[in-house]
Amino acid sequence: MPESISSFIYIYADDTKVGRHIPCDDDRSALQSDLDNLVAWSRKWQLRFNRDKCKVLHMGRCNSKPQYTMQDESGQTHILQETTEEKDLGIWMDNCLKFSVHAARAASKANQILGLIRRSFVHLDSPLMKQLYISMVRPHLEYGNVVWYPQFKKDKEILENVQHRATKLVPSVSKYSYEERLRKMDLPSLSYRRLRGDLIETFKYLHCIYRTDSFTVLPLALTHNGVTRLLKVTQERMPDIIEG
Repeated sequence: MPESISSFIYIYADDTKVGRHIPCDDDRSALQSDLDNLVAWSRKWQLRFNRDKCKVLHMGRCNSKPQYTMQDESGQTHILQETTEEKDLGIWMDNCLKFSVHAARAASKANQILGLIRRSFVHLDSPLMKQLYISMVRPHLEYGNVVWYPQFKKDKEILENVQHRATKLVPSVSKYSYEERLRKMDLPSLSYRRLRGDLIETFKYLHCIYRTDSFTVLPLALTHNGVTRLLKVTQERMPDIIEG
């Protein structure tokens, strides 16, 4: 499949994403041509795309949001549905690369599990609640947070409030403040864990622990005195992403 198109393509299991930077009409035509090639490939190998699940995610403020089409099994051409948010490998993001919708969904799922725990256990002491929380609740709040690290205060608060509620369910510590409850239950805050995780990842990149060219991810720049090293992140124009 990747050999039949010129745009970038990411494939995982039965999920395929195709994208391209669209600065002019020629690139839009090239992306549409790639879609036609994918349809031809699917017919040849009899692995049909579900057209109803194929959507277009336009990214970038200057995006002209052109329409793209795909043929169905009968050969009829249909305009692909445009979406503003999409789930990819368990993480929700919108067309501005913001993850507020993912934070809200993660908190909602975690709160549902907390409600199940509260209804299922007559007595909750600190060790039991801690074990239940870190094994059943916290993973929903931290899954993939290297990607969707919350940048807005409201997103951080909606996640932290789940842990606030969890510690409040323990009668022996419920009368204390949130910080005191965390100390008594030996739990770090979620914001601390995210910061610690980012520092660990940065250390691994800077010391070439990963099997990749780390300096293409975190390019280094020397200051005027040649001693202090700063991290630079390059910004590029966003592409159109078509997922099917």
